[in-house]
Amino acid sequence: MSTVVILNGQALTPDHVAAVAHGARVLLAGDARVRMERSAEAYAALPSVLEQKRRYLVGEFAVPDGDIVAAFVLGHCAGVGDPLPSSIVRALIVCRANVLATGYSGVRPALVEALLELLNRGITPVVPSQGSVGAAGDLAPLAHVARVLCGLGGAVRLADGTLTETHDLPAFTPTHKEALSLINGATLTSALAAMSVHRAERVLDAMEVACAMTMEALRADTRCLSLRAIDARGHGSATLVASRIAKRLDGSQLAVPSRSPDAFSIRAAPAVLGAARDALGFARDLVLRELNGACDNPLWIEEEGVIEAGNFHGAPVALACDVLRIAITQAATQSERRTYRLTSGSLTGDLPSFLVEGTGLNSGFMLAQYTAASLASECKGLSHPACVDTIPTVQHHEDHVSMGPIAGRLTLRVLECVADIVGIEALLAAQALDFRRRGLSFPGGVRTEGPPALIAAGVESARAAVRSVTPYWEDDQILHPVLGAVGALVRSGGLSGKGGEAW
Repeated sequence: MSTVVILNGQALTPDHVAAVAHGARVLLAGDARVRMERSAEAYAALPSVLEQKRRYLVGEFAVPDGDIVAAFVLGHCAGVGDPLPSSIVRALIVCRANVLATGYSGVRPALVEALLELLNRGITPVVPSQGSVGAAGDLAPLAHVARVLCGLGGAVRLADGTLTETHDLPAFTPTHKEALSLINGATLTSALAAMSVHRAERVLDAMEVACAMTMEALRADTRCLSLRAIDARGHGSATLVASRIAKRLDGSQLAVPSRSPDAFSIRAAPAVLGAARDALGFARDLVLRELNGACDNPLWIEEEGVIEAGNFHGAPVALACDVLRIAITQAATQSERRTYRLTSGSLTGDLPSFLVEGTGLNSGFMLAQYTAASLASECKGLSHPACVDTIPTVQHHEDHVSMGPIAGRLTLRVLECVADIVGIEALLAAQALDFRRRGLSFPGGVRTEGPPALIAAGVESARAAVRSVTPYWEDDQILHPVLGAVGALVRSGGLSGKGGEAW
């Protein structure tokens, strides 16, 4: 992907957001500038929208005109909790800039240029992770960005990692409407969702690869991948997953079509991974619309004027995050079950328990499955949908909220867990495949030497990717660094051969 992302309010994608999160430069397109100028000129002739809003929210009291913006921005800096990672804050900024570039917000191009200057100079506001309900916009987190942008204080992290409250970025002086538009949209929610979609793509790609590795290692009956059989059900994503796994297994010499059908964690993998793909498709399509939509209020609509609508509400994106998180968790629990099967000699039939020789002394990969089980359980706890909750705010005027940032943060947390779950499956499958390649089997626990098996080329490339970060185990080693290495392999796209920026 190019190191420069062009914003025009119409074409931002989750991959673009991820690129900016990891340092890509951003420029404003000329057509977006024209739309914004026309919108800003229309607003300039109207009474102060921010002043009307302030009076509505807090009543009549004396605030000098020059202090209204500062009072408004600082009054919304109410975040708590650990700071968001700088990558997420950068994602938040580019998402908000693109919303304003749609040309419906009545703000000048200079406002977006100022936001892009934060990104391009590597000045990242410190934004607390908690405190937004995702309805009247992600008010608190966006206000912490606006505070820095407007020269009202606030900590920043510089490109070299330095944490400071001093920097040389000129303060931007917003109009009243620009101050409102800086915070009045569920844009942290959309940033978290965009990053979730980007990462989920990698995780699901890796899960398909790990599943193919396990099927090869366990000598699975590949007839469960029959495209005609799966297509007969009518779920296209399941057929797609089956075709990808089958391609990885093309040329396999280990399949055993004559034995009894495999366990559901293997035989039904296309159904479960296909469902996860459907959820990812739903989330991706929705997030694409959100990234390029007018998530603001009020809006300026030509021939209608100023419209107070509910475009700031995060419900659509919160739902997408919840659906994606649930689907990923379901797939992860299946991956963990395949990991368990790999460690159980009684289930594999001819591999050593815990996948090292001499398991009376060595515990091998026993604790890797413990870790996968722990992570899978954690995912289940995190997967309760956030969007079904609502707690009224602002004296019951904002009587329904989305909890979108919670949905987004939980989804990213689940994806962190699942990347490690998948890495563990791939690690154990690679160890099992090495026994096959060496012609070693252990029927009834008895070490038996036979001819080396030729591993399917698509599986062999994945095994080699695992071996590029950790060697075959003859005896016990410390698991912690190994698990970190295979988890990083998943996060970077390396397991599926689609290497890119690490998370």
